[in-house]
Amino acid sequence: MTRELPAHALVADIGGTNARFAIADLKTLRLRDIRTFPTAEHATLADAMRAYLKDAPQQVAHAGLAVAGPVREDTVKFTNAAWTFKQSTLAHDAGLDAAYVFNDFEAQAYALPVLNDDELYPLGGGAGVENAPKVVLGPGTGLGVAGLVWTPAAWIPVPGEGGHQTFPAENQRELAVIERMRKGLERLSVERALSGPGLADIYKAIAQSQGFSDAERSPAEVERMAISGEDGTAVEALDFFVRWLGRFAGDMALAFGARGGVYIGGGIAPKMLPRLEEADFREEFERKGRMKPYVEAIPIRVIVSDYPGLKGAAAGLRTKLANA
Repeated sequence: MTRELPAHALVADIGGTNARFAIADLKTLRLRDIRTFPTAEHATLADAMRAYLKDAPQQVAHAGLAVAGPVREDTVKFTNAAWTFKQSTLAHDAGLDAAYVFNDFEAQAYALPVLNDDELYPLGGGAGVENAPKVVLGPGTGLGVAGLVWTPAAWIPVPGEGGHQTFPAENQRELAVIERMRKGLERLSVERALSGPGLADIYKAIAQSQGFSDAERSPAEVERMAISGEDGTAVEALDFFVRWLGRFAGDMALAFGARGGVYIGGGIAPKMLPRLEEADFREEFERKGRMKPYVEAIPIRVIVSDYPGLKGAAAGLRTKLANA
């Protein structure tokens, strides 16, 4: 017997700085009344949920929340925010019947099958193998990674912490940059390079190698100066970033067997689409020696949807409720 789903639910996409809320139609996954609160405005996540629901256009009893942090234990701590909550009591604290919590890239994975063509920007490859595994990754404040595998019942996300792998170097120039970035750290993770802060650190490392000790720039400044071509160091930093992103995306395609496609989310990639269209990104993705024929057919898509986290939280909640 098919379980009857509630018509509407609260969904949220919560990062280190902002919490975005909406009401989702669980049949169509259409979102309405999207609002954003700075996390600093509320003492707890439950307080923020109550503040949104107080003026929401629809009464709801269920919530699906994508959060930027590991979701392994009952107590969830945000990676880049002060909020902490217990999954077991969140629904009660917010005045709801049930609340399901997903890692932010687990939610991104849930979103993949329900994103429209106009929410995806193609970067080469073939059509993808139907029902084959997919992988989504994305540089932003950090670097998220999750897989998605098909079963006869549903698509199942495989969340992980792939962004915390050790960052490799393939030549002496890369090694010199990485050694400067690693100074003072026990190790350098991929996230330390392939993220917004990472782009700024790449710039700083290159500038220091050129004799400039004061080379602090924000990620947005580095990207702007690189795209405009006004700063050669910024151009070189972005070149490293793009090639490394392509290399890491190819590694994740191999690790997950992602012949269904590689999807790039996060806040950075959609802002540099013209740069990602240049040949070196795709070439680095495919440069896998004997495995090149395996990866060169794999499609890459950049997620350009405004609200993939909210849509993924809604899709994940729908799946959880249907199987409850």
